[in-house]
Amino acid sequence: MFIYTEEDGVKHLSEHDGDVQYQPVAFDLDSAHLYYLTDEDHEFQYVKRLCLTSGNSEVVAKENWDILTARFSPNHKYLYYYVNNDGKIEVKVIESETGESVEIANFPEGQISGLSISKSERYMAFLVNRSTAPANLYVYDFEAKELSCLTDTLNPEIDENDLVNAKVVHYPSFDGLEIPAIYYEPHLEDGEKAPALIWVHGGPGGQSTVDFSPMIQYLVNHGYAVLAVNNRGSSGYGKTFFKAADLKHGEVDLADCIEGKKFLIGTGRIDENRIGIIGGSYGGFMTLAALAFQPDSFEVGSIYLGYPTGSER
Repeated sequence: MFIYTEEDGVKHLSEHDGDVQYQPVAFDLDSAHLYYLTDEDHEFQYVKRLCLTSGNSEVVAKENWDILTARFSPNHKYLYYYVNNDGKIEVKVIESETGESVEIANFPEGQISGLSISKSERYMAFLVNRSTAPANLYVYDFEAKELSCLTDTLNPEIDENDLVNAKVVHYPSFDGLEIPAIYYEPHLEDGEKAPALIWVHGGPGGQSTVDFSPMIQYLVNHGYAVLAVNNRGSSGYGKTFFKAADLKHGEVDLADCIEGKKFLIGTGRIDENRIGIIGGSYGGFMTLAALAFQPDSFEVGSIYLGYPTGSER
């Protein structure tokens, strides 16, 4: 991480040992401090600020998940940041001067994006999508503590009750490593068992999340259960997990996907003789690797072109 000034030219601000990420995000109002993201001495990215005069740094916000970005409101009354919490994107708002969290009444559940605070710093606008509905626009009034939803974007010909909520699940892999995944189960009658698909995201360092995915909802609506696996090597679960498939792609990460079959069968709701694998980009490679090197693991493999809307980062 570097800074340029007319007086000193280019100056290196982030001398370190080992593999550390630094991402500058903002200066404070008087440009005395630089705010940045880093994973220095931590599994996950967090927010720090650096005093440009003394060179001292301090932690501003730290979570047990990655902080994806941080921004100030126009007059720096608020600092807000996005947290990737186990495949769910959350937003936290703090008072810049005190560091105290701002409690927002009736904050909607779902994936938060596109947040913006008005010049007056009274209003906050943002988008929320959830697994059963695409993004809608909300406005929050800090003074009145009131939340308003301004849009309804789901096609009126679609009954949201016909869609299914994504569930964040975890299961052990072949070596005991816990694998996170997003599970979609179709509406089933008592005793009915569904065919299923293991969904592999792109990347390889991508991540499946609980966003609205028309493709996945289409598959589930047609009777397929879908398990979107975040195999080792996926982002969002710390540095160690992200690097765990280095130089072993198509091997250990594929094994994680195959172990997902045990989770599906363990639900008691899946026909174990009708489980396939599907993916695009890197997920397409994994699908081909499964069919070529583990031909007895899946009944079918499907590769889609391009990326589906939602569900993946």
